[in-house]
Amino acid sequence: MKATRIKWFSALGLAICIFLDGAISQQLAGQLFTNGAKLVPELTTLWLLATAFFEDEIHVPTYWFAIVAGIVFDLFYAGYWGIYLFIFPVVVWLARTLRQYLPVNLFATLLVGFLGFAIQPLFSWIALRLIGLTSVSLADFMVVSLAPTLALNEVLLMIFYLPLRKLYLRHN
Repeated sequence: MKATRIKWFSALGLAICIFLDGAISQQLAGQLFTNGAKLVPELTTLWLLATAFFEDEIHVPTYWFAIVAGIVFDLFYAGYWGIYLFIFPVVVWLARTLRQYLPVNLFATLLVGFLGFAIQPLFSWIALRLIGLTSVSLADFMVVSLAPTLALNEVLLMIFYLPLRKLYLRHN
């Protein structure tokens, strides 16, 4: 019973995060996306990282959740097909792989989060460069978009670390 409940809870939380990624970006666009910096909230990535890193004995189908989230992101938010379908499972794989070697604590979670939050925009930028949809240089991308996005999402991860950790511990 617990396994089914945590799987449904993980799926519902992911759906809410997918919705909130778009809603927050739209409602706070004037504050998040200025000329000097672009702070992109990556709540979906945060949820996938937490699920992959905190699940213990109960196996949550996080890869399938990541694929579905990638399809939704590609269809509704990205405007191009396939990159998030690739990125989200890579982020889950990274978190699960590093979890085998790192203790589950705040520092390790922030490290894994940093890597996951860096992979998503970096892979997206690389894909956009390859298909010619952006002309932003790597240096500009890192200063204007990547660094502020990493900072925002690391702060969000610090805020949500304890509630998410307790939630998964309670169900495991």
